Order: sequence, then structure tokens, then C-alpha cells
Amino acid sequence: MLDIENQFHEILDLAAEIKKNPERYVHALEGKALAMIFEKPSLRTRVSFEVGMTQMGGHALYISPNEIQIGKRESVHDVAKVLSRYVDGIMYRAFDHRVMRELAENADVPVINGLDDKEHPCQIMADILTMKEHAGSLRGKKVAYIGDGNNVCNSLLLGCAMGSMNISVACPSGYEPDEDIVHHAERIAKKTGSKIEITRDPASACKGADFIYTDVWVSMGDEKEASIREKVFAPYQVNKHIFDVSKKALFMHCLPAHRGLEVTSEVIDSDRSIVFDQAENRLHAQKGILLYLLGGKGSASR
Repeated sequence: MLDIENQFHEILDLAAEIKKNPERYVHALEGKALAMIFEKPSLRTRVSFEVGMTQMGGHALYISPNEIQIGKRESVHDVAKVLSRYVDGIMYRAFDHRVMRELAENADVPVINGLDDKEHPCQIMADILTMKEHAGSLRGKKVAYIGDGNNVCNSLLLGCAMGSMNISVACPSGYEPDEDIVHHAERIAKKTGSKIEITRDPASACKGADFIYTDVWVSMGDEKEASIREKVFAPYQVNKHIFDVSKKALFMHCLPAHRGLEVTSEVIDSDRSIVFDQAENRLHAQKGILLYLLGGKGSASR
């Protein structure tokens, strides 16, 4: 396995341990500070990181879009170097993946991707943790992702491949996941035994699925395309008909959800929906990431 794949599983195990025994970690990040740079609105990302730092004895500092204007008011390089002198880690929720990479390359402390236009890795860490809780072993389980091949879909492909899970992505032509990420996921899948499929047929993707996952059709930054996207994606709505293709499947959504568009209320409110388990696990997954990067692997309070 590549080192990143080992880290993926180590962080998941650490997150599960912290969730099980939170009292052991109340001082694990004592004296540590996290800068949180936000260019996009946030509920789960901001709250989970801030609460996670607080519950482990650390401090999180929220930096709004207007305070830095990264790359405009001040260069990405200089922001990275200055913050590295103040804090122990940086969480960045960005519009542009290239700026995310530039910040990480120039910072002298860990940089956590809290979302950008290409990936959403923290969400997928929480998702895989949730799947593991509900399914036990991940190996051979199938995820059907229905809808836009966006940042969540990209990271889910990588997460499923590293988790030895099969994934079938059903999306309209022209809205496929990132080609480079698909190829990367396929390379990992060859080692882990995962199967990756890109299809146009939602019903086919859902056959035999253990989890059916969808996300918004219009991501932040794509609002001008809303009317077009709603027409293109209409056949990809997760409704009772599609959901019941696999009678055992659990429903997943990273939230916020647009009820009546990508998913119906009947599905998201059903007893097979685990969307709020996912939301809760953002906190626990974030704690695992923070402790792994800022406190040393498995650092528990004494």
C-alpha cells in the first residue's frame, strides 16, 4: 500500500477510538491552535472542526473570507508563512484546488483540505467511518453514487478504492468525475480489489448496492447553471423507485440537501437514511484528522 493509504486507515481507526473513548482525549491538543480559513459558507465543517479542537483541549480561530482575501490582498505564499508562525495547523475551505495546493506547499504546518472545487476529503473520511459502523467490514461492499461527478464524488471514488469497496457512479454525459482522479482510484483499486464503474444508468448502479449516495446538483460556484442542471439531472433524482432497486441499501447525503431535487423527502426521512449519522461523524472524523496531524498519531491525554 502507498503511505497515504496506510494513513487513511490509521486516521479512521483513530477517529473510531476517539468516538468510543472521548474522555481519554480531552487534553490531547492542549495548547494547540488551528486557523480556519473560509471562502465558502459552512455549517458542518466549521462547527465540527471548532468543537473538535475545543473538546480535545485546543483552540480554533475562524477567519472569514474578507479578512484575508487570500491571493488578492496578500499572496498565498505570505499567508502560509505568516500563519505558520502563529498556529499548529491550517484548515482551508476554498474555491480553487490550485490555491489549496499552493497554500499547502508553502506552509510549515499541516494544511487540511476542508473542501475545494476538486475534492472534499474530510467529508469522505466521515462517510467511510459511517459505512464501517453500519456494515462492519468494508471489503466488497458496494456504493452507488447518483448525480453530479463533483468534489464529493471525486473523493468518494478514492475513499472507496482505499477502503476495498466497490463504487458505481451514475451521472449524465459531461458531468463525470475528474478523469485524473478516476485513473488514480483505478490504480488503487487494482491493489485493494475494488471495482469502479462509471455509468449513465442510475438503476443499474443501484443494483446490489449497500449504500446509495447523492449530492446537490448545483454546487457552490455553479449557481448560474442551476436551471440547466436541474433539467439534465432530473432523471438522476434518488426517489422511492430508484432507492428500492436495492432493498438493503442505506441512503447517504453529505448535506445540505435540496429536497425535491436530488432526493425526495420520502427517501431522506426514511428509516434507511443515515444522513445524520454522517453529519455527526464529521466531528469524530475531524478529531481523528486533527489528532493525527497536530498531536502525533494516537496521542491520548495522560
